[in-house]
Amino acid sequence: MLKIRGEELTRSAMAKKIDFSILHPDSTKEQIIEGIDLCLKEEFNSFCVNPNYLEIVAKGLAGSPVEPSVVLDFPFGSGTPAIKKAAAADMLDKGAKALDLVIDVGALKDGNLDLVTSEIKSVVDMAGPSIKTKIIIEAQLLTDEQVRQAGKCIAEAGATYIKSSTGRHGGPSLHTVKLMRESVPSSIGVKVAGTGSFWTGTVVLGCLLAGADLIGTRNGPAILDELPLLEAVFGPLNS
Repeated sequence: MLKIRGEELTRSAMAKKIDFSILHPDSTKEQIIEGIDLCLKEEFNSFCVNPNYLEIVAKGLAGSPVEPSVVLDFPFGSGTPAIKKAAAADMLDKGAKALDLVIDVGALKDGNLDLVTSEIKSVVDMAGPSIKTKIIIEAQLLTDEQVRQAGKCIAEAGATYIKSSTGRHGGPSLHTVKLMRESVPSSIGVKVAGTGSFWTGTVVLGCLLAGADLIGTRNGPAILDELPLLEAVFGPLNS
């Protein structure tokens, strides 16, 4: 059995490390309903969608362990703090259990860390302790030092996860995943997303070994189906 940090990676355990997502702008209601059925079957950690479909997802997942999750100010993060806070309030009213917020990446690159911290904190405070907050930093647009600064902002704001990417500019390297893990306290999780159709079981294993806790992907079912092959190839991998 494959193991990561002492945990056996059964199909169920791997599913709990996956935030299944459907985030294309042309996604249809039919695709979302199919996604709900898939999430109920596999019991992924969450189903992450755009705001227009959150209410359908929240109702469809009611009573299950799968969290209805939604992106905020996606994919650019260029809205004002007031816009982000208002969007968070609306999504919480519609049943969100996790909020994936895109930061103001330009403000971070300008060194305006106070703005970045305050916009995150306003959403975290509104969400409260029972709602997870996953903060998207678009890591592949940042230098190593800017990734560290983003981690500091996220920690100061009290968010639940640092998240790598929207996918609009590709995904992070393993170096960046490791750097993200090092940039936040152990109490804050690391979510890796943005690799798109290149997500494979092998890539997932690499990200988990580099320090990731969650994987955001639409390729969840294929990754789960790969587990027997991964076990045959890698054996009782441990870290």
